[in-house]
Amino acid sequence: MRWDDLELLRLINDLEQAEPASLHSGFSLMDRSLRGRNLTYEDSDPALLSHELRIALSAGYLEFDDQSWAGQQMPDPDQDPHFWLQRITNVRLTIPGRDRARGIVVHTPHPDSGEDDGRLIPGSSLEAIARAIGDEYTDSQVPRFLRESGIPDALALQPWNVERWEFVLGVFDQLGAGGAAGRRDLRTFIGRWLDGDLQFQPEQELRSHLLAQFARQGWQVRNGRLVIGDRVRPTEPAASTLSRETRRVADLHPAIRQVAARYLDSGQLEVAIFESFKAVIRKVKDLSGLDMDGSDLMTKAFNGNPPPIQFGDSSTELGRDIQEGYRFIFMGAIRAIRNRDAHQPFQPLSEQEALEELGLISLLLRRLDASSSPGQEVSGPPALSRPQ
Repeated sequence: MRWDDLELLRLINDLEQAEPASLHSGFSLMDRSLRGRNLTYEDSDPALLSHELRIALSAGYLEFDDQSWAGQQMPDPDQDPHFWLQRITNVRLTIPGRDRARGIVVHTPHPDSGEDDGRLIPGSSLEAIARAIGDEYTDSQVPRFLRESGIPDALALQPWNVERWEFVLGVFDQLGAGGAAGRRDLRTFIGRWLDGDLQFQPEQELRSHLLAQFARQGWQVRNGRLVIGDRVRPTEPAASTLSRETRRVADLHPAIRQVAARYLDSGQLEVAIFESFKAVIRKVKDLSGLDMDGSDLMTKAFNGNPPPIQFGDSSTELGRDIQEGYRFIFMGAIRAIRNRDAHQPFQPLSEQEALEELGLISLLLRRLDASSSPGQEVSGPPALSRPQ
């Protein structure tokens, strides 16, 4: 079970009015939330609930007391979340928490009006930073790096069943939703990282791209902090590496363009390749009706008499050769390229090699577009599709 912060605040708001006894402890709150869901205690994952409660506490949305007494400390919520939930008492919303639960927006001047007016911090930029950090550190190192870089301990917890970059992006999202203090911590972290003041620094190309992207949204780095300023209108782009890549990707299959564009903006061609293979696998599953994955999926989808997905006229030798050839191409692409990135950190590729791999994926998708399923007549080899 995943705990949603807004859903949790709304539940507490309702219980304050109708069942205040359910807020006597964190454990009773968890028990009440399971009613009507056919979930067990094991499904509730108390570690995640304790995590969300501490986030809401640090954001100023709720308060609670603890039952500790002289000579005894509160249990560690990371090591024993079940006992910790039993020991917190009188869970209650603050006024900002009640407003958030009820969807009330109060417009007040931003506390950091000279630096922050509450405008959005570009999500694509936050994702690029998160991916860079996730690629640099291991699962156990990521929370330590965040803590040592000034991220509050309550947020820099051990990742929970997500990719490292997704965990970092989640921390950024929590800071961004944590009011002026949370946004200040986030802006300081970004500013110091871009200024090279942290232990891990961005590559120069990524740094330049992020600064330009922030500038278009009216953000700039000043004195080690991301602050508001005038929006910089984009000028006529020079013949840069990214612009050349963008033009070449425009001729690829539309499904790749949808996936790859966001990663090209941050220069992450390796990620675009991996995500594009997902489009291939989804399309093969849809056309074949097979609930499999990877090389096994490709082996079954293009084999048989007739095969679930057919490329040529199986009554002719040429058609059988085409079918067999593409079966091996699909299997080989999954094993040699997609699995390479699925089972180890992304390996840097040259621009030329990365774009050639995207071209291969584009070919596979166009062949699938021209394929047929059993019952459809195939007159011969599929014609090459023109780029859309």
